[in-house]
Amino acid sequence: MRLFTLAITCFALSACTNIVSENGASQWDFDHNIQFKQTNMAGNKYHLEVNPKSDTHFDKLATFMMRQSYEICGTYGFTIEVLKGIEKFDDRKSFPNLIMPSLSANIECASQ
Repeated sequence: MRLFTLAITCFALSACTNIVSENGASQWDFDHNIQFKQTNMAGNKYHLEVNPKSDTHFDKLATFMMRQSYEICGTYGFTIEVLKGIEKFDDRKSFPNLIMPSLSANIECASQ
């Protein structure tokens, strides 16, 4: 009976581990309720695309991009080159129905 309980416990804990997804596949961060795509370009260079939902504000997307960049590189000193998706200060007032593009950037980790 103890062996059976131990086996069930190990199985349940293994289901909680992080699943490694394909390069460039859509992923979902349930803690922040954000969908993103992460692509390993070469060595220490990555492409990160954060997809907005209708109720997700730019500040949440930008903060997630910073946190994900730190998680990818494992240390500070990374470089973020934003490609598209920056929201202007008055975009929401001037264009209330504007559909914002995905926040897209290239990330380069510091050489070690």
